[in-house]
Amino acid sequence: MKRILYLICFFFLAFQLFTAFNQNQVSAEHGTHQFDELNQIGLFAHALEKNQAHVSSWSVYAREIQASEVTHKYFDSKAARLEKKFKDYTWKQLSPNEGAIGWEGTKKIQPENVRMSISYMAYPHGKHFQAVILYRVNGECFKQIQWSQIVKYMRTEMKQIFNGQEHIYTCVKAYHSAKMKLALIDEGMRYLKLFSATPVERLQEKTFVSISAYTKTWNNAIYTANKKMNIQAALRNDGDRTIIVLGSPIITVEY
Repeated sequence: MKRILYLICFFFLAFQLFTAFNQNQVSAEHGTHQFDELNQIGLFAHALEKNQAHVSSWSVYAREIQASEVTHKYFDSKAARLEKKFKDYTWKQLSPNEGAIGWEGTKKIQPENVRMSISYMAYPHGKHFQAVILYRVNGECFKQIQWSQIVKYMRTEMKQIFNGQEHIYTCVKAYHSAKMKLALIDEGMRYLKLFSATPVERLQEKTFVSISAYTKTWNNAIYTANKKMNIQAALRNDGDRTIIVLGSPIITVEY
């Protein structure tokens, strides 16, 4: 589990470094307009439920590169401050993995059964470290009344965790128990059409399809093959049901 956490954080670090320049370009194109990515969870859930799909989980990942050239002493000091600030989290030190070090705090919110975690990690960077922080929130069912309170709670915590440079990834996973009338590719396109999204890439197999697209409605975006994208739809046949995942700007959960 610890190794998986390090790999997840490393993936997001590499991904952000690779897309940083292009993301800055996208941000510049949209000026100072502020966009709240957390609202995408509600939009995805509503679209899925409107099409008779049952939401089985949702997730929010927020990640920020916080500092370069960090010493081990500074890292330990910052980790201690985080533990003190978020006392309602249960904290543990992660075992070093290929030079990477880290701390993780976790908690649950009842009765919604929402799982939250804060991971503060550092990776070898020359003679020092590159420090990053990851905030993860995972829930099961989606209820609008509860969601309004949860999203307010997350916004409060994120303001305390980040410096305003975080990248947010949202996903909603659902399943359709009835046999779908449309082919997977057509069903995926139908969902994207709800968000006025234009496809830019697709992967199609017999029992699986993934479509990357771009919608001008949102101003969060990354680049793929020199094209902007900010929404993904993935559908997979799973026995007598169909798994459907919607994510922005990319899907970050297993499907």
